[in-house]
Amino acid sequence: MKRFFLVILFLAAMNLTAQNPWAGGLNACQFGRMDLDGDGMKDLLAFDRHGDRLLCFLNKGGEGEMRYEYSSAYDEVFPRLNGWAVFADYDGDGREDIFTYSKGWAGIKVYRNITNAEGLGFELVVTPYLTSWQGGGEVNILSTDADYPAIVDIDGDGDLDILTFGVLGTFIEKHQNLSVERYGHRDSLAFERTDLCWGRVGESEENNVMYLDTCLFGYGLTVERDDFRHRGATVTVRDMNVDGLLDLLLADVDYPGLTLLINGGDEDKALMVSQTDAFPTSFPVNLPSMPVPFFTDINNDGVDDLLVSPFDPNPMASVGKESVWLYLNHGTNENPDFQIYTKSFLQETMIDVGKGAYPSLTDWDGDGLTDLLVKDFDGQISVFKNVGTPQQPVFEPTVEVVEGGSDWSACCYFDVDQDGLMDKVEGNANGRLTFYQGRQDGLELITDFWGEVDVRDYQSSYYGYSVPTLFYYKEQLLLCVGSEQGKLFLYRVSDDEVFEEVGYLWKELCPDMPDAFGMHSAAAVGDLNADGVLDVVVGNFGGGLQLFNVAIPVNHIGLSEQYEDKQVVIFPNPVSSLMSIVSKEDYINSLTIIDLYGRRLLEKSVGARDVELETGWMSPGVYLLVLDCDRGLVNRIFLKR
Repeated sequence: MKRFFLVILFLAAMNLTAQNPWAGGLNACQFGRMDLDGDGMKDLLAFDRHGDRLLCFLNKGGEGEMRYEYSSAYDEVFPRLNGWAVFADYDGDGREDIFTYSKGWAGIKVYRNITNAEGLGFELVVTPYLTSWQGGGEVNILSTDADYPAIVDIDGDGDLDILTFGVLGTFIEKHQNLSVERYGHRDSLAFERTDLCWGRVGESEENNVMYLDTCLFGYGLTVERDDFRHRGATVTVRDMNVDGLLDLLLADVDYPGLTLLINGGDEDKALMVSQTDAFPTSFPVNLPSMPVPFFTDINNDGVDDLLVSPFDPNPMASVGKESVWLYLNHGTNENPDFQIYTKSFLQETMIDVGKGAYPSLTDWDGDGLTDLLVKDFDGQISVFKNVGTPQQPVFEPTVEVVEGGSDWSACCYFDVDQDGLMDKVEGNANGRLTFYQGRQDGLELITDFWGEVDVRDYQSSYYGYSVPTLFYYKEQLLLCVGSEQGKLFLYRVSDDEVFEEVGYLWKELCPDMPDAFGMHSAAAVGDLNADGVLDVVVGNFGGGLQLFNVAIPVNHIGLSEQYEDKQVVIFPNPVSSLMSIVSKEDYINSLTIIDLYGRRLLEKSVGARDVELETGWMSPGVYLLVLDCDRGLVNRIFLKR
């Protein structure tokens, strides 16, 4: 009975409203901890490299509780980060500093955390790159945007050292921080390359195979290679077997898993002596590609859990919706037992349709209320029906996903010339706009360079991926154009051949809007709550949305599967009428459904590995399904529509 009541208390604390609906989605994240609001609790930072977006989540959970609330209040405080980020306290003041990729230099730049009583703050202390003493001179510590380095205390002296793949891409270099040795304190960044082959482990130049004890000829070993270096890897270290030595977790580009290498050396020299290709063994990571792990206490129980997300810089390599895996630690820090809990941590609390989010506002079902439609990069359209009122809208996801075409496209229909016929403006990968004028007999192509709009950033790409939307503001027809770079361009539509860019109007229209939204931005504009003020919904490649000028709740997007026993699955979840329950190994002896108040609504004998359950008799809400299996009880939470 105690097990039932613990889950019931958890369910009672929930409601049917998504917690962070407008956080903007996630694709390929690295994580960090930092006390953002000064309450003494470490909050969670998620850096999505697909668009270089940093998202802040305030830790509002009690002991043993997971509750993270998205906050945009700190967005302008943080510096612009690129490629990757490591949040680590290098100067010993208890505040996490920031190490990040130095764009254009294949190196590392550093921001010091200078938070004080006046608030959060950062100061750039190393640019353009960190150096270390290498072969008689200070040389850049090589770190590309395709590699994730380990920045931790390797030698146990208190200052932060660096492990990163060398120029050949085969061996891991150690750059030792000599701050403590030279100055007696840890607040300096003085490095020397002390090991060309840390751990005596080498990576194959053809695949992700690791070779142990490869540095047989000492530091003079050279490797003849035709190419410059490998194309990417992530490096993470942690003592996994309580022997006081740092073990190594590696992932490689184009491969979905993590390899654990056990350190059998000593305090002076690391030596990897064995490897496990499937980590964690309870449910191996399978995230294309080159996942990066992060160990931290997510549920506030004092024990480090495990977060894993892809690192591949290629946006199209993203898995989309299930790209943040959370493993809860059922053991201790010394003897961890990582069990998969969800594949969509944080994503399940927000609108996240996968790769890309292109919003539009329309009365989809003809009930007089404005609904929200979101198209993803693959052409599928997710429908969020307005179940509220004109003054108090509430969006609720439907179970229907509409096929909107297999190819990426972006267009809007609008009566531009006010002749009573709908015209069409189409965005293009080349960053320009094509205009079709509405005729009685259809659409007529007028120009493929409408207003001479071109949203390409030629310094970073030959593409623009323009996404247009049209709206009136103070009797002016304005054209908003999303772009690959994430900026929302704004133009005044006129009879002139070249439209005037009026980006300054954003501050008047939407004072809280940032300058950019990651990558592949797209917007929809309309008065969503009938207050006379235009509201703006902005999508990005992370698959999520941000909302400005109004607060609109979104009913719960769906409950992720709870992997207490990975062999038992239920689907669909949410469910409308018929639910399937499948146990891959054990027999299900019986099942029980319990509501939020602890009432047992159904008790049923099963005696099989699978069962179909009719739920049409149930009221909409959150329920607990308890399965009595051969190996014990298995709990599943599900949402009834």
